[in-house]
Amino acid sequence: MQSRFDSILSALDSGRKLLLAVSGGVDSMVMATLFLNSSVEVGFEVAHCNFHLRGAESDSDEQLVSGWCSEHGIVLHRKDFRTCEYSDAKGVSIEMAARELRYAWFEELCRERGLGGVVVAHNANDNAETLVLNLLRGTGLKGVTGMGMVSSVPVPGSSVRLLRPLLKFSRNDILEYAVSHGVAWHEDSTNADSSFKRNCVRNEVFPLFARINPSFVDSLSRDMDRFGQELAAADRLFELERSDVELVPGEDALLRVGIGALLESRDPEWLLYRLLSPHGFTQAVISSLLELLRGSAPCSGKVFLSGTARAVVSGSEIIVTAIPAEDGTSSLTVSSAGEYSLAGVVFSVRTAAWGEGMPLVQPRGTVMVDAAKLPFPFSVRLWEEGDWMQPLGLRSAGGRMGRKKLSDLFVDLGYSLVDKEKALVAVPGECGSMSHVAALVGERIDESVKVTEKTASVIFIERKP
Repeated sequence: MQSRFDSILSALDSGRKLLLAVSGGVDSMVMATLFLNSSVEVGFEVAHCNFHLRGAESDSDEQLVSGWCSEHGIVLHRKDFRTCEYSDAKGVSIEMAARELRYAWFEELCRERGLGGVVVAHNANDNAETLVLNLLRGTGLKGVTGMGMVSSVPVPGSSVRLLRPLLKFSRNDILEYAVSHGVAWHEDSTNADSSFKRNCVRNEVFPLFARINPSFVDSLSRDMDRFGQELAAADRLFELERSDVELVPGEDALLRVGIGALLESRDPEWLLYRLLSPHGFTQAVISSLLELLRGSAPCSGKVFLSGTARAVVSGSEIIVTAIPAEDGTSSLTVSSAGEYSLAGVVFSVRTAAWGEGMPLVQPRGTVMVDAAKLPFPFSVRLWEEGDWMQPLGLRSAGGRMGRKKLSDLFVDLGYSLVDKEKALVAVPGECGSMSHVAALVGERIDESVKVTEKTASVIFIERKP
């Protein structure tokens, strides 16, 4: 294994010292040992993250990595992260929080110390897991090419290299090396928790694959290589065909597409997806746009939105422009009654003293909350993945308050994709970072802000049509 690793490393080496991400698990400890024993003369330093998610286990991992670096005279960088706090503040999963935190730190270390890249211990099994997860998510051809041996650190705008020299080694290869060379490592107890999607694939799906084909990891690796070749061919074809439909953008446009030429092309949906997806448009939005273009009804003036851009059907062309900063603002502070506008949605806020005879059922498009439970100033922002609420009156089977993701609530309400892109939520405080929302503006309120017999005053939030 060492000789194979050295061959890979010699092809990846930039001549500069590298930063090894070492967690204390078997993959990264073997990777560090392979670097230490390599015949390729490459310097390296080690970075270890303590996410404080597993109590004493996390601290024990840090001690293992620290001891290894001290024994072999390797520079070690350590950092503690408040992962749960970051997860709550950003409204992302713990897994995503840990990923964002570590890569941002790795990128910063490389820039500060002039290092040639970050090295991670992803192996062939990890790549196969990524393939299966991407297939389930529906990411298209690019998603099934797997991870590359060389890419960039996943930090916006980063040019720091991300290297994966173990990508051609299976987990069994790594375990055999660890045992035969006396490599110490710690097993992460959370790896057995199949409630995580990746663990579920690893622990429950892959054993079934192995019964069908014991060499399935090698088979999937070969398939990913072929998918990569197919993607490269598709890229070349796209560059040829885009010239037939893409017009000169103009001063303010990101992209202009001729509708006639698009509909006459061999595969309009594929071509439109390749043109629009870099601007954040999803397959669902692109399919809706194409269906509109193929229909008989007038479609000029129709607008389709992504998170950062809008596509407008104008006469014989589609014009894609960036959403202006004032339209792209994702949140605002409501400090008093008045009329507000956010992301093209207008809503009004008014207050009133609570008294007898006031109707409990509000007109469509209006929500009513206890002013003491959602006091000024509060935030109104665009909804985000991870947002949730306890809709008024919803109870679980056991009689406890029912928690519901907004994404699920949208399904219940029959929201279209455009409706979801314009959905606004009210959140206590000025930062607007909480994922537990007080209200879905114009539709529902959370149990925590409901009006009761103790209510003194109320706030009405009305979404204008």
